[in-house]
Amino acid sequence: MLDRRTGRRIGRAATAVSAVVFRTAAVLLSAPAFGALEAQSLRMIPIPGLPLEITCRALQPGEVLLVRPLEDPAVRRIDVRLRTQKRRIEFDGEKAAVLLGIDMAAKPQAYFMEITIERRDGSRENRFWKLAVDPREFPETELTVPPGMDVAPPAAAERIKREAALVAGILGRVSPAWMGTGPFQSPLSGFEPFPNFGQRRNYNNRIASTHSGIDISAPAGTPARASNAGRVVLAAELYYSGNTVIIDHGLGVFTYYGHFSKLRVKRGDLVAKGDIIAEVGSTGRSTGPHLHWSVRILDSRVDPLSLAALPLQ
Repeated sequence: MLDRRTGRRIGRAATAVSAVVFRTAAVLLSAPAFGALEAQSLRMIPIPGLPLEITCRALQPGEVLLVRPLEDPAVRRIDVRLRTQKRRIEFDGEKAAVLLGIDMAAKPQAYFMEITIERRDGSRENRFWKLAVDPREFPETELTVPPGMDVAPPAAAERIKREAALVAGILGRVSPAWMGTGPFQSPLSGFEPFPNFGQRRNYNNRIASTHSGIDISAPAGTPARASNAGRVVLAAELYYSGNTVIIDHGLGVFTYYGHFSKLRVKRGDLVAKGDIIAEVGSTGRSTGPHLHWSVRILDSRVDPLSLAALPLQ
């Protein structure tokens, strides 16, 4: 639940920190071009006593963190384990970077990284490092939508349940190879995104949902483009998000695009970054032509602008 005065989440909430590993070259600390969006400042957080550092905008719910090894000729291999209340995840960190996703509903508390260093002389060292997640306030808004889109009619219940299971199944599959190329970019270059990630939405005076992505307004028919290379794993009409595209970028990273007037790709298509995937519309639960863009990293719902700010190569 949210405190309506402050927008803070209170009471019980799911907690998750998810991570993916992909092979990468050295990265540069400069935010990528993002249409009309100004360059976003990034933090570099060293892990004391270890050849690792974190690049991120902030340590808050909904943020994406890039953890990468530093050059150390004495180190042969690094294993990173993340411990959360839900599960423990282990990755081979040898010469690899790790994408961490802090779920939008994560509590402001400490999460722990367990790091094992294997040196070339055969010695091993186990260390724990506390990842302290700070509070984050999310906005709240009132929206008016057609009847049946605030609370779905009983006749649509089976369809919504079926679609939710379909999407959950798609997002639950982890492709073994990274397909992305460089940093993520806006699917609508030149149009200003509305920073409404995590927004608590009251549809027709009823609290209905928390917005897990951002919206970008544009005229109907405007071409929308893939924010990075990957495989189309869904291209279909869904009840709430209308004509929808989901792209799998590999290793548990997915981008989700909704409310299109026309789809220009089909399931199974391989797309390059910048390829046209659909046209802007107002299908599904929508109050006007715009694009809904969201990101999932394994179990974590994260801010697309946070992912786009990272200097991936």
